Amino acid sequence: MGRKIYPKAQERLTYIESFPEGQKALDKCTSTPESRYQYAKAMFLFCKDFMHKTPTQIISEYIADIKANQYEGFDKWESFFEDYTIFLKKRFKSGTATYYFAAAKALINANVPHSLRLQAKTPESYSTPTQIITIENLKKVYSMANVRERAFISVLKDSGMSADDALRLTLKDSEGFTKGERWLHIRTVRQKEHVDYETFMGPNAVDDLRAFINLRHRRGENINDESPIFGTTQKPFRRLDTQTLKMIFWNLTNKTGIEISTHRLRKFFETYMALVVRHPIILKYWMGHKIGKGRDVEARYIIPPTPEQLTVYKEAYKNIDLIGATMEDRVKAIEDLTKSLTPEQKQIMEKHGIKMRKSKHEKTQHNGGDCGEQFEQIGETQLLSYLKAGWQIVHKLEDGQLIVKR
Repeated sequence: MGRKIYPKAQERLTYIESFPEGQKALDKCTSTPESRYQYAKAMFLFCKDFMHKTPTQIISEYIADIKANQYEGFDKWESFFEDYTIFLKKRFKSGTATYYFAAAKALINANVPHSLRLQAKTPESYSTPTQIITIENLKKVYSMANVRERAFISVLKDSGMSADDALRLTLKDSEGFTKGERWLHIRTVRQKEHVDYETFMGPNAVDDLRAFINLRHRRGENINDESPIFGTTQKPFRRLDTQTLKMIFWNLTNKTGIEISTHRLRKFFETYMALVVRHPIILKYWMGHKIGKGRDVEARYIIPPTPEQLTVYKEAYKNIDLIGATMEDRVKAIEDLTKSLTPEQKQIMEKHGIKMRKSKHEKTQHNGGDCGEQFEQIGETQLLSYLKAGWQIVHKLEDGQLIVKR
């Protein structure tokens, strides 16, 4: 498949494939490993969460009902699928609901003769507002994310940019990043609406982006002003596309059990910044929305100068700050977050190599608590591993590297 498969996705696939009816449906209806996992996920939802029956039980009941009385049988199962449509609409957007509906219907129709196939009506298209991810859930997702995922989360939630706009960003667009500044100014264009706009990124994005860039550099990428912010970490190094970014967040959702997407991060920015930003126009401007009919009026008379915008942004930033601006705050916040995770979430973290900090009073096998002081220079990605081994932070260098001792 070429992509990392997380335990929940594998669990769903294994479950569906463990029944001959599920295996048959997947063989008939999917042509790629990715579609197989997606269809298994949809069938799993239908069987376990809606019908509360196994694929074998569902198919056996369906065939028995249709053979006993076709008219009543079809009516009964069409009614089931009408209820399933309501079930899906309460949980998913229109496209996802339609996909899940089709997978459930395919489970039945792949296992019966053509004359007995169910003709349940596909859900009509509908619109739903983007659900916001709460700051508590975002902190949990962040604590379970790797270096690349954290960088993408922080850049999107700090800037409020859409995925399409963010994917075009290069390091040159993040004014001040190469100078070590903690607050970055971005001037770009909202392609969807052809609007020029400004936005900012704060310490979360700066620290995580620097760690991500350092990781890419260590893996052999030639980093320069034209390097994309949203880039790959393996050769050949390239800019990410929209579908790959969606898959990264889809995998992150599977890994954490918490729904997260680029749209939800944009909504997070809008919602939490609005708690402080009282200017009637500025928040819309930061997100690249059209304001009125003329851009000249927006730029010259309505929108404050950039330094004043940054002042407003800094004041509101506390509402979207996940971990604090200093490295010491960062470590403490990560430690506090891991304490609030469920045993299942902690197990997932360990399984994916995300280490949690041990108590500072715990001695390690390496030093037994009796060695003299040692110093090392490390990258941020190594931080938690070193803390686990009893090291302490001494100093943070301008390039993002850390000096630790024990």
